[in-house]
Amino acid sequence: MGEPEPQGSHAVAEELRRRLVSDIGSGVLSPGARLGSERELSEHYGVSRATLRHVLAALQEAGLVRRVPGRGGGTFISHAKLERDLSRVVGMPAYLARQGYVAGSRILSTQVIAPDDQTRTALHLSDRELVIQIRRIRLADGTPISLDHAQFPADRFTGLLEQALGGSIYELLEREYGVVPGEAEELIEVVSATENEASMLGVAPDSALLSITRTTVDSEGLAFEFSRDLFRADRTRISVKAPGRGVRSHARQDGEFVELRAIQTAL
Repeated sequence: MGEPEPQGSHAVAEELRRRLVSDIGSGVLSPGARLGSERELSEHYGVSRATLRHVLAALQEAGLVRRVPGRGGGTFISHAKLERDLSRVVGMPAYLARQGYVAGSRILSTQVIAPDDQTRTALHLSDRELVIQIRRIRLADGTPISLDHAQFPADRFTGLLEQALGGSIYELLEREYGVVPGEAEELIEVVSATENEASMLGVAPDSALLSITRTTVDSEGLAFEFSRDLFRADRTRISVKAPGRGVRSHARQDGEFVELRAIQTAL
C-alpha cells in the first residue's frame, strides 16, 4: 500500500501544483531541467511523497513535465508555453523562432470553396465570390501546437495554391502579391477538443483549446484573411501590450466563457 494522504492534502497538493506551475512559467524551472528525486523534492517543498506523486502526475497530464523511467531517467520540465502576442500581426514561424522553437507545419487540405456566411461577411464578399481555404497543423519542435484554418479571397490571390504553403502565409502574400497586414481583430474563446481535433493535436478528447478567430486587413483597410485557429491551451499563453484601446474584455452573463477582443497592428 502507498503512503496515506495526510489530512488537508488536497489543499496542500493544489498549493504545490500552483507553485510548480508558477516556477515553470517564470523560468525558475527551465525547459529541459531535471527535477530532483522524490525524496529531495518532498523535503524541499515540505510535502509527502504521495502528494508529490499526485501533483507530478497532474503536471505530466497537462504537458508541463515528462517522466522518463529507468536509470538516467527522472522528471523533466517540458518546453515552456508558446507566447501568443496579440499586440502584433506576425506569422506563426516568426513567433516560434523568436522563442527558440523550430517551426514546422503539415498541410491537411487546400481547396477553393464557397464561403459560409461568417466568412463572406468578414471578407466583404458577394454571393458569387469564392475563397481559398488552407488547413494546416503547426508544429513546434516537431510537436503539434495548433490547427490553422485560413481563408482568403480567391479572386485576389490567383495562383496561391500553386505556391509553397508550409511557411508564413503573410510573408508569401507580401512577396508574391504585395499585400502587407495592417491590422487584425481577434476573438479568443476556450473550447473543448473534439475527438478528431484531439487526435491531430496529441491531446485527450475534451481537452481545453484556445480558439482564435481572426480578421486581417491590409494597409488600405481591405480584409484579406479570415481564419479560425485552435491552439493547445496547455502549450499556449496569451500576451497583450495595450496602449490605451488595446484589449476590451467582458464576461457573458451565464459565466460560460470570457471573450477577449484584441486589435493588432503590424510593425
